[in-house]
Amino acid sequence: MKVYERVMMSLLIIFTIGYAFFNIFYENHLNNDEMPIPPFPDKKKYALKLYFGNAQNDGLASEKRIIISSEKKEEELILEELIKGPRNKMLNMLIPKDTQMISVKTVEGICYVNFSKDVLNVTWGKMDQEMMVWSIVNSITEVDYIHGVQILVEGNKKGFKPIYSMKDPLFRNEKFIEKEMDIPINIFRQFLSYLINEDYKKSYQILDASSKEKYDFVKYKLMLGSYAREMKNYEINMYQTQKYEKEVVLIINFRKKRGSISDLGEEMIEKWKLVYEDGMWKITLPH
Repeated sequence: MKVYERVMMSLLIIFTIGYAFFNIFYENHLNNDEMPIPPFPDKKKYALKLYFGNAQNDGLASEKRIIISSEKKEEELILEELIKGPRNKMLNMLIPKDTQMISVKTVEGICYVNFSKDVLNVTWGKMDQEMMVWSIVNSITEVDYIHGVQILVEGNKKGFKPIYSMKDPLFRNEKFIEKEMDIPINIFRQFLSYLINEDYKKSYQILDASSKEKYDFVKYKLMLGSYAREMKNYEINMYQTQKYEKEVVLIINFRKKRGSISDLGEEMIEKWKLVYEDGMWKITLPH
């Protein structure tokens, strides 16, 4: 009886060990036959610098935009964003919104952009067309590996009014690009900086013609002196730009600097109007 029990125990142990080895082999076999799971594609962050029409549409102003994508090349994203138009209400859309990109391909540093004929569905003046062409070229050539842009309309090198030849690629042209200083908020920052540093002559030069007619330099200095001293205690916290036909209004939220002593509140809001004169924005003094 004892011999029988020992035999049965031995058989049970052998069976258990065999079953374990079989499972290990079978699982390894399945693992070897399984298709590997592809890694999730890494998304890339692009910092785009786009050029749109300025407030007067006689120059180009830049707008920075962060786009995250894993599917498209940078030049494709640039064109998509240009067609969407500017987010800054001060700037103007240049490419007709119904325009489609048929293809975008870069070969040896030249980006070939093929638009649908909708790109022509707008009544352009000479300046509008120039701005659109250089908006496209200058935005795309912000990409390091692109040096020129060949613009096509449904595969053809014709279609645009003959301001520039479209037979050959166009290269970067910064003639129409505005300097960052030219935008209204930066003009106001410079104006305020002159006041705070008591450089009244330079701040006076930033005034528009109507303000200079109303206030000569002596009256201006007397009127703005106390304001300039008070503004040494404040800094610009936030601002909004409201665009009208011939002017802009800056709505500025000022916040008191740390440690500043002032009888005014912790925050204050002011409105400043600017008009475009002699090729730049000028400050209009409040009445």
